[in-house]
Amino acid sequence: MIEFQKKILANGLQVVVNVDTDTPLATLNVMYKAGSRNENPDRTGLAHLLEHCMFTGTEAFPDYDEYVQTYYGENNAYTTTDITNYYITLPAQYIEQAFAIEADRMWKLPLFEQGFLTQRSVVMEEMKQRTLNKPYGDYGHLLRDMIYKKHPYRWPVIGLTLDHIEGASREDLLDFYNSYYTPDNAVVVVSGNVCADEIFAFAEKYFGIIEKKGKIKELPQEPRQDGQRVMHVEREVPSSRVTLAYKMGTQISRDFYIADLITDVLADGDSSLLPNELVRNKRLCLSADASVNDSIDPGYVMLNAVADEENNVDKENLLEDIAEELRRIIRQLPEKLTEYDFEKAKNRAVVSRAFGQLKCQDKAPALALGTVLGDTNLVNIEFERFASVTKEEIKEFVERVVVPENECVLYYHKKV
Repeated sequence: MIEFQKKILANGLQVVVNVDTDTPLATLNVMYKAGSRNENPDRTGLAHLLEHCMFTGTEAFPDYDEYVQTYYGENNAYTTTDITNYYITLPAQYIEQAFAIEADRMWKLPLFEQGFLTQRSVVMEEMKQRTLNKPYGDYGHLLRDMIYKKHPYRWPVIGLTLDHIEGASREDLLDFYNSYYTPDNAVVVVSGNVCADEIFAFAEKYFGIIEKKGKIKELPQEPRQDGQRVMHVEREVPSSRVTLAYKMGTQISRDFYIADLITDVLADGDSSLLPNELVRNKRLCLSADASVNDSIDPGYVMLNAVADEENNVDKENLLEDIAEELRRIIRQLPEKLTEYDFEKAKNRAVVSRAFGQLKCQDKAPALALGTVLGDTNLVNIEFERFASVTKEEIKEFVERVVVPENECVLYYHKKV
């Protein structure tokens, strides 16, 4: 049980404190409800680029990293489709210094021209390395574009094209910053060896003086898919792959907990169903896995397999055969799922989350994400949500979600 106290400042900033006297450290976590979903289709990648530029310094703190290290701290950040998260972990007695710099970044980011140009070049190189010049680099781009036709989830966090990053101006980034980096669109969490009253006082002192400045835009909602979507592409890659994806509910819906357990049963460990069936028994694949894409708006569950073409040279339609095997395995899961495997998956889900919340560095973002999703206490009730999933719910999910009219299939062929 993670105990916490919460206050909302007059400017809309949500502040959460978890007191943990078992550590000498404290983590200050600032999460903005601003990710790639908040970008315009003709200028993507801004959320991630802004994350980089947030470390280029302000007038008061021109060298962010050096300032943090002065107080024996470490820091980092990450961007997703839905949020951008920043955190500093340092000895608890220096937590006020962390407040000073994070509030200054929320309020007065000048976005110095040279720092902006440098970080834009860094992100462009990152995109080249991760997508343009890497085997399977465009896989996620293609898949998202199949699954989503209207919603901004259709492009990846890194951005849709290199031109979008290269063409991004300092003004573009400042407009995004001023729209979304605002107190009423953020959550501040402190976890560690601190006094709650003192933390709330620091929040008022440093963040409470920041005025709201955002203009949050409504997002287009994804229409219901009305038929199977199939794509075949050919690339110079080591092996062919196939992915089946099915749209499902949001991260706080019942769908998420059901789907997460399904993917654990299918692919968590070498003895799970997909590797056992497709790699060892039938020898159709080099690897096979399953995963859930969890998000604020409806996400998707996917099954993925890499073909073993060397040992199946006689099979003309190997990828199609693998796709059919993937369908068969997940559709038969409700009948074949043993009570032992089901309970093991639920226990594993509970234990992995429990171990993932031992440190203040883990508890702070977990509390922040729950707050963004609408329930700070989510960290404490997730365990029961996993434990309470029934086999009947597994069956209902498969019958409702794993259907042809809700299926996207990406065949990624090795060029020969």
